[in-house]
Amino acid sequence: MPGVGGLSIANNLLSNAVQLHLNENQKALQQSVNRLSSGLRINSAADDPSGLAIAEKLQAQVNGFDQASQNVQDANNAATVADGALQTETDILQRIRTLAVEASSDITSGSDKQNLQTEVSQLLLEVNRIAENTQFNGIALLDGSHAGFQPEVYASLSVTSNGALASAGTATKLTAATLGEVTSVGSLTPTSSGVNLGLLVASVSGIGNFNTTTGTIQGTTTGARTSGATVDGTIELQVVNTGSSIAVQETFFASNLATTAQVFSGYELLSSNSVSALFDNVQIILGNFSTVDVGVTAYIKVSQNVPVASNPNSPALNFQSGAAEGATIQLGIAATNTSSLRIGNINLLASSATNPSIGSEDAIGQIDNALQTLLTERANLGATIVRLNEDQSNDNIASVNLQSSESTIRDLNVASETTNFNRLQILVQVGTSVLAQANSNAQSVLRLFP
Repeated sequence: MPGVGGLSIANNLLSNAVQLHLNENQKALQQSVNRLSSGLRINSAADDPSGLAIAEKLQAQVNGFDQASQNVQDANNAATVADGALQTETDILQRIRTLAVEASSDITSGSDKQNLQTEVSQLLLEVNRIAENTQFNGIALLDGSHAGFQPEVYASLSVTSNGALASAGTATKLTAATLGEVTSVGSLTPTSSGVNLGLLVASVSGIGNFNTTTGTIQGTTTGARTSGATVDGTIELQVVNTGSSIAVQETFFASNLATTAQVFSGYELLSSNSVSALFDNVQIILGNFSTVDVGVTAYIKVSQNVPVASNPNSPALNFQSGAAEGATIQLGIAATNTSSLRIGNINLLASSATNPSIGSEDAIGQIDNALQTLLTERANLGATIVRLNEDQSNDNIASVNLQSSESTIRDLNVASETTNFNRLQILVQVGTSVLAQANSNAQSVLRLFP
């Protein structure tokens, strides 16, 4: 600052110099007061332009992670609603299975079975009601409207009951030429050594179009279906005495039709260890049966192929579980009505001449399949919930860490600013006092007059 020479009354240079510093200190004091009252070091872009830009970006991420955490909580709540409904459906299927087991006994009278079927029919209606009306915030959960991509489920078969024969005997070695084109999907398959297991069903496998939803259903016996898609059903085999020979009577019950008119029966008169192409593209090789085996039975459960479903008009639910674009988790919940579970036609009263309880026997297997479908759905739902919980934990951790970084940039160091405030307050007070002295200093020129 330039020096002041001599006495002057035209310009009070001392006062000007004091006012300059006083104004600067007052401005700094005002900024300090603003910071202390807001608790922030940066209150406007002028305070720290680059710091403000960085802090706002960090705050945007913090807000995103906080909202994503809330989204995950909402998703968990929706999943809890869905799982509760699936639990109820599971309980209903357990009850239907119990009724089917009761109806499968021939000592249960016809009127009793009618009463059992009445309860089953009402329970099936309840399954449909739950599937159609389970919602969260107005969004349907179990009606298939948010099924999304559903993978293909291959056709399968299993021997659910297999009676032992009196003599295991020996088996002819089976070759590829003997079996033809075989897709092994069952619980028992032919062996290259041709070992006979001593059971009525020595081996079972799918052939031809077994793993597709189109093609011809093969059948070699009277009344066999000759065309159509692979369907759910039950094959019953029983060693019988026809009066002229010992044979295996074959009965096929189609689950999707569930009427006595669709129970097909016939006799397998081929010799033991023969290849018997029966119903629904299922190939069975019989064991060595004889007169002493009359009454021996076996059951084979056939489950149809369920093709892949992309469901473009029923997309999976998307949960925004992170702060960034595309940080989503998808959850597809397939329909759980009686049609999708393939239990809509359960009929405990359906029977054939040789098996009065085949409808209820088939129902047991169908309910088992439906239970597996429901449990798989619940397992997928539970796995998604676990993933969402992990994502929520990550959201919370990221939010805390980012908030800490943003706080370092934007928040005020109160202790340091308080010290600065006290310093500025003293400087302003001293400056005000000095200004008063500087303003009165010009009066000293009057002493020069006599």
